[in-house]
Amino acid sequence: MKLFYLRRGYTLVEAIMVIMILAIIGFGFGNFIVTSMQSAVFISGRETVTNTARSAMNRMVAELMRINRPQNIIIAATSECQFSDLDSSMIDFKQSGTSLLRNSDILATGLGSPEGLRFTYLDANGAETSVKLNMRSVRVWLYLASGGRVATLESSARIRNLQW
Repeated sequence: MKLFYLRRGYTLVEAIMVIMILAIIGFGFGNFIVTSMQSAVFISGRETVTNTARSAMNRMVAELMRINRPQNIIIAATSECQFSDLDSSMIDFKQSGTSLLRNSDILATGLGSPEGLRFTYLDANGAETSVKLNMRSVRVWLYLASGGRVATLESSARIRNLQW
């Protein structure tokens, strides 16, 4: 009489092979998840820096557009712009350390040092000028850095309603 043995289960070699294949797949999938999470954190941080810079730039340009005459510009320096707006309110934008100040209020932090804020004053032909009476627009350059993320923005504001 012949006995037939049915083979049930797996051998040790087969079990080790399955574990090895699952480990390789798991390692690849884990790397994908980690890389995706790092990218999401990086993008979120960059978005925060960009939004902060954009908000500060929009505020500055909107207020610079309220200069109605070049004579209303009190300080026209590379690092500071002080002027009186349409309502005769004194406004002063400048960099203090790594902070962007509007008068004494902080608009943004994380400005590059020493030059994270730069003003350029342009005449009617778009050439740089230091003569207040010839100023027709103000160009603003802003550089913010935070946690390894950087945002550089540039915009300009035309001096409105020139009245002599």
